[in-house]
Amino acid sequence: MNKLMSKVLPFFFVGILLVLLVVGFVLLSYLLIAGAVVGLVLFLIAWIKDKLSPAQRHLTKTDTSKKTGRTIEHDDR
Repeated sequence: MNKLMSKVLPFFFVGILLVLLVVGFVLLSYLLIAGAVVGLVLFLIAWIKDKLSPAQRHLTKTDTSKKTGRTIEHDDR
């Protein structure tokens, strides 16, 4: 019986390993699909928010002189 077990046991381990590998791939695929769905939902929410919110004016080079603030100039020598 011991000789039979020593010959059959590696096949059991290989079978268990294959089953775990297939289950791991299935779980990974479900995780990737769920991540893609969540990413798509977040993208659609951000896109709709961007379309519904008023457009914000971006500063151009001519508008930078109108900005208030403090400018400190110095030489690094």
